[in-house]
Amino acid sequence: MNNNWTDEQTKESIKKQRKAIYLVIPISIALLFLAIYAGAKMIYNDDYYMQFELLVSEGHLDADFTQKEYHDFCSKIWGTDLGEKFSHICTWID
Repeated sequence: MNNNWTDEQTKESIKKQRKAIYLVIPISIALLFLAIYAGAKMIYNDDYYMQFELLVSEGHLDADFTQKEYHDFCSKIWGTDLGEKFSHICTWID
């Protein structure tokens, strides 16, 4: 079997490869950004913000709570009923 390519065949192959690369790279980048956006929307949906409002309205945290207070609260509630109630915001802690 003869696998020797002519210059014309080589140039045609390179053109096809360039077209594929110019098509694949932008599509891959677009899919990556779409995946990041979808992940953020899944994590930070309305339930996430409603649970924060519930934390404040039930008096578990002050309205002007700090990140330290928030982290301390989340570390203390695991394994309790509050842990199940606020599992979403404590799982995806900022």
